[in-house]
Amino acid sequence: MPRQGGLAVSPPHWRGGAGLSDLILRAVCASTVRKGMSLAAIKKALSADGYNVKKNKGRIKAAVTALVTKGLLQRVTGSGASGSFRMGRMPKESPARPAAAAAKSRRASAARRKETKSRRKQAAAGKGSGRGNKRGAKTPKKPAARARRKAAGRKRQ
Repeated sequence: MPRQGGLAVSPPHWRGGAGLSDLILRAVCASTVRKGMSLAAIKKALSADGYNVKKNKGRIKAAVTALVTKGLLQRVTGSGASGSFRMGRMPKESPARPAAAAAKSRRASAARRKETKSRRKQAAAGKGSGRGNKRGAKTPKKPAARARRKAAGRKRQ
C-alpha cells in the first residue's frame, strides 16, 4: 500500500458485478409481457436481485432514461422514466466509412474553419484600433421616438 502523509492509503474497492443498466436490460428481457415492463415492475425485479431500490431510485430513473435515449430500451407508454418499457432494437455495427467519404468530410471541415477565420478578421478590421472615444459614437435618435415624445407632451397639456 502506498503511504501518503504517514498514513497508509488503500486503493478504492469496486465490488464488480453487472452494472445497473445491465440489470435493467436483463429484467426487461426476461419479461414475457407483450406491452413491456413498467418502472414499478423493473424496480421489483431489481429488488429481487438484491439491489437497494429505495436508496438508488434516482439512479434507476437516470439509467432508464439513458437506455431509452441510446435506443436499447423502447418506451411504450408514458414519458420520461415513467411508463412501460420493452427491449429496443439492438444497434447494428456500422461499417467503416470509405476513405473517399472521410477525406471529403475533412476537406469540408477545413473549408469551414477557413471561412470562420476570414469572418473573424473582417470583424476585427471593422472594430478599428480600439482607442479613442470610450463611450462610442452617438447614434442619431429615431424620428418615430421623437414623434411619440411630442405626442405624449401634447396630451399632458
